Amino acid sequence: MSEIVSSNPGESELPQTYPIIVLLVDDQPIIGEAIRRQLANQRDITFHYCSDPAAALTFARQVKPTVILQDMVMPEVDGLTLARQFRQNPETKDIPIIVLSTKEDPTIKSEAFSAGANDYLIKLPDKIELIARIRHHSRSYLNQIQRDEAYRALHESQDRLVESNASLLLLNQKLEEATKAKSQFLATMSHEIRTPMNAVIGMTSFVLDTEMTDEQRDFIETIRHSGEALLSLINDILDFSKIESGRMELENHPFDLRACIEETLDLLGAQAAVKNLDLAYLVEDSIPLMVSGDGTRLRQILINLIGNALKFTPQGEVIVTVNRDDSAPPGSIVLHFAVRDTGIGIPTEKQDRLFKSFSQIDLSTARQYGGTGLGLTISQRLAELMNGRMWVESEEKKGSTFHFVIQVNPAESETKVEEVVATQLSGKKILIVEDNATNGQILAHFMEKLGMLSRIVTRPAEAYAQLKSGETYDLVMLDQQMPEASGLKMAGEIRRLPGCQSLPLILLSSTRFRTGDDSAQEVGISDFVYKPIRRAQLRDALSRTFEDKRPLKKSSSISNVDKTLAARMPLSILVSDDNPVNLKVAWTYLNRMGYRADMANNGLEVLKAMESKSYDIVFLDVQMPEMDGYTAAKRICEQWKERRPSLIALTGNALLGDREKCLEAGMDDYITKPIRLKELEAVLLRFGKSAG
Repeated sequence: MSEIVSSNPGESELPQTYPIIVLLVDDQPIIGEAIRRQLANQRDITFHYCSDPAAALTFARQVKPTVILQDMVMPEVDGLTLARQFRQNPETKDIPIIVLSTKEDPTIKSEAFSAGANDYLIKLPDKIELIARIRHHSRSYLNQIQRDEAYRALHESQDRLVESNASLLLLNQKLEEATKAKSQFLATMSHEIRTPMNAVIGMTSFVLDTEMTDEQRDFIETIRHSGEALLSLINDILDFSKIESGRMELENHPFDLRACIEETLDLLGAQAAVKNLDLAYLVEDSIPLMVSGDGTRLRQILINLIGNALKFTPQGEVIVTVNRDDSAPPGSIVLHFAVRDTGIGIPTEKQDRLFKSFSQIDLSTARQYGGTGLGLTISQRLAELMNGRMWVESEEKKGSTFHFVIQVNPAESETKVEEVVATQLSGKKILIVEDNATNGQILAHFMEKLGMLSRIVTRPAEAYAQLKSGETYDLVMLDQQMPEASGLKMAGEIRRLPGCQSLPLILLSSTRFRTGDDSAQEVGISDFVYKPIRRAQLRDALSRTFEDKRPLKKSSSISNVDKTLAARMPLSILVSDDNPVNLKVAWTYLNRMGYRADMANNGLEVLKAMESKSYDIVFLDVQMPEMDGYTAAKRICEQWKERRPSLIALTGNALLGDREKCLEAGMDDYITKPIRLKELEAVLLRFGKSAG
């Protein structure tokens, strides 16, 4: 055994703390000397030579090489046996082995690699190739050593951390249990809230399909919209969970953009009236009436932004504008929304906190105004999901404007009602008394679209002067909440002016008059338009005033139901739910379509009903006593393998994984309560065709 160490200068490619160490095992000293010469000028390579293969393992454990060169044919111990010995020893099992052989024989190569060799060279190898392979294998081995050392250090650190923080592990376990409990609580809360809201929203929809006065219809619509707003509260929490996990799915359906905004403003109108704030919107004329996208999520964004604007605005106005953005790809429309307020504003240095989860501008804001700090985060993520973005412009004490853009698609729309009414109102001249310039601009814009001529004045004295000037007006529209005089007081003054005793007067008001209050009638108010101003309400008031007839009927929430669906696509339907009100809602929806559905209160009743009758579609509430929907679905799939009905889950849950859980139980689709008429109809069409 002998050792030769190189000390000649050369470039080093690895840190000095990890030198390259070569061990050559060969019974021929002439080979050892030849290899030494080839490595002599490599300063970073240390060379060791062992001529006795029987002692090679012991020598390797001492010098700890980064690569082993070994001959295949040697006395006492052949190369294959030596390679296996290296691989079996814990200290040498990972060291790269380069086999040196005099033959280019595939069989010998295969045996060498099977024994544990990493490489194979014909001796004597070319100098450049030998050095390159030594460096390559050494580098890989040393990198592995460094990773192992880092891992061991990390593992030791983790062990120390675990030993010193046993109580923390216990706390983590409790937190995990609390997280599971929270998820279960969210599921239960979702179910418990959505179940009664299913009845509230469903029943109000049925009422809206009956004859009623405009005031009654307005009240019922407010109840329905408020129910939708209540659902949005729980949806905020559930949606945040979905968005964070990347599993939020958007819908794509045609919807009336302006109606979507009006419904949002209507929901928040009472909040604006309490603070005497003006709340209005303006949509660019080039934007179609109907667009295709997720109207529900858009309204969710608007509720968050407008609600925040009202919350942080002590006086003035909150205005929503919608314009068309030119950056839209072909076949799409990019809408630019701006929610502007005259509120307290946001300091520049604090604006970066706005879109962070559970974050408020400061603690005093949270105490004074409340809120979870999730609304803006959810709104921003929703805008991004709709191929858009959200940002803010604000100046402290001067107000804020929240901008967001979303991408939608044009959708086919019916003939606009405004076009029908415009022929009746064309050429009429109207005087608008409104102190808020934005509201005045919006009113004038709408009148122009109806073919009417309008003049705007901002003070009562200006209105009186116009009427005294001899200029003729067909109608005067008065704002009730004027700073100098109320709309009713102005109406009284106008009635005393020459030629104005029978002049039609429409009152704009942020608050509703109580039943039995005759003050408006006493001064000859012809009609009311309540703020936030809605197109349909204003249009109907104008139509009544000039035509002396009932307004064009608003379409109810259920008037678009396909009452001939059952005749065109007969189906046998079974609905299960342990809540009798939910059964009533579902039965009524189906009845409007012409179906006579059977009812069941739990899974056992479902199975019993199916034994005596064949069904095309079975709706299963997932949470029922005695036997839930999941179990019932599994039993149905097992018992009716040849021809089973389509199984549709009905649930108040809306958490991540709920849909997958239903599908795993054998159900074909999933409907979340409150039941939506269009969604129910879509399910019947989809699965009814396959049943037929």
